[in-house]
Amino acid sequence: MPTTGKRYTDRTGDRTVRRILDQRTRAVLDRVRNEQRGQRLEAYLMALGLRSKEGPH
Repeated sequence: MPTTGKRYTDRTGDRTVRRILDQRTRAVLDRVRNEQRGQRLEAYLMALGLRSKEGPH
């Protein structure tokens, strides 16, 4: 399956763009980047839906 970046370059013919992030990836990275140190792994897991805010039961 092609990535978002490959679809963009195929559609526009622009080969100068090296990386393009889809919205979900950008949202996950932004959430992790904005977290305090020591909380980034937890934010990453929550953003991927692997953990809930309540924590493991």
